[in-house]
Amino acid sequence: MITGNNIEELTSSFQQELTAFQTTQMEKITAAQQAGDFDLAQKLTEEIQVVCQDMSDELQQKIAALSNPEAVEESSDQSVYSGWSGIDLDAVVYDGDRDLYTEFNKDANIQQARAEMEKHHSDYSSRKDLLKSSLKLTRKLAPKIYEIGDHCKQLLDMDADFEFYVYQDDTFNAACYPPDENKLYIIFSSGIIEKFTNEELIFVTGHEIGHVLFDHLRYPASAIMHFGEEYLSPVDAMKLFSWKRAAEVSADRVGLLCCKDFSVAAKAFFKLSSGVTSNSLAFDLQEYVAQFVDLKAEMATENLDPSDWYSTHPFSPLRIKALELFSRSDTYRDLGGDSDSSMTEEEMEQEIARFMSLMDPAYLSKDDEVGGYIQRFMFMAGYLIAMADESVDEVEINVLGSLVDNDVFAGCKKEIEDSTEQDIIDKLCEVGEEINTHLRPMQKLNIIRDLAIISTADGEVHEEEMSSLYKTCNLLNIDPEFADQVIHDYTQER
Repeated sequence: MITGNNIEELTSSFQQELTAFQTTQMEKITAAQQAGDFDLAQKLTEEIQVVCQDMSDELQQKIAALSNPEAVEESSDQSVYSGWSGIDLDAVVYDGDRDLYTEFNKDANIQQARAEMEKHHSDYSSRKDLLKSSLKLTRKLAPKIYEIGDHCKQLLDMDADFEFYVYQDDTFNAACYPPDENKLYIIFSSGIIEKFTNEELIFVTGHEIGHVLFDHLRYPASAIMHFGEEYLSPVDAMKLFSWKRAAEVSADRVGLLCCKDFSVAAKAFFKLSSGVTSNSLAFDLQEYVAQFVDLKAEMATENLDPSDWYSTHPFSPLRIKALELFSRSDTYRDLGGDSDSSMTEEEMEQEIARFMSLMDPAYLSKDDEVGGYIQRFMFMAGYLIAMADESVDEVEINVLGSLVDNDVFAGCKKEIEDSTEQDIIDKLCEVGEEINTHLRPMQKLNIIRDLAIISTADGEVHEEEMSSLYKTCNLLNIDPEFADQVIHDYTQER
């Protein structure tokens, strides 16, 4: 039984109970295998996932019980976002962003990892960090930047103070740092200040403010996974990665509310993606947006190399399409935007969710034969990556099991028991042929993306693991540089 008077005690009790159960269960599985009773071994393996889920549910319920149920009920209709802006943030936020954020807020394991992260960084100061690495901009030094800040504050109904910083870099970039009680910190590269128009900088500034309004700095993916490496799973890592993509959609909406012109936002995206100004290349808004009219059809083509679409920052065609839909919605019009209002909020959110979902894992269900192939491939490829350090323990195997259905997990585990590394490679190649036959490039990129996230979920990636990951890329005819890109994006912290 899980016991405790606070979250820390409950999670500690949970870990002790879970470890004790897994140890006992693995002893039973080993005994069954030695006796040749493989049916019993499979049944015991399936019980591991069932009991672990039940224990996790019990932990969640007991954590919820620590709070006053009446208080929870009274606050159920209140916004999850408060304190920074007077506008209706619930109307602005992308549903996919809000849903995952709410889920994380209720997840005991993620909350424990966040608490450990905050304890470790208890003396961190954004201002001190920025002053060490960049130049603070004052109103006298950069009146234009502070005018932009004042403009955004007024439109977003904010009382907080802003501090702006700049660092020497010709690339186009901006970022927000963890805020203090009533102060926001935003840093720009020198390149973006020099090459972007005032209107485009308004969009960029609004976007960065959006990350603060929607509390996007609360769950830095790689840090959460690092501090929760003992109890968070690859599925948690993939959810955090998915949330990062969704968070950009919400932040873009705030940027548009500040600049009030979709063409300005599109030009900013154009500069971010091309690396040059619109003065150097002819910019045609309609032609630019027309590239993404039917994203589902674009994603389905065999000739497309959409690897750039996976970068959450600074650019993704998905974000352009999502913002274009928002600019045509009732929601944008009701918030003061200039919109023909051709879509209801529900229609807009459903359409954005439709094409955003194409980048989410498709292998968590094996409803068809292809789904089964994908799950087997994920398990075996992940196993080979785990073998890169010449040892695989039961914890690592069970982590891989969190990605697949119980029967697939039991079957794969039994299949690899007496197999050499080369045997597993041969099996992976066989499944890889089916993957290449049945899956589109986008779906194969999803697999590599999630394997890359799994490989770095503990906060570091060894050279041997990268070598194994590159071999998997080659097996699926994917450029290994894509794996490097995913790991780079995943481990970057604002």
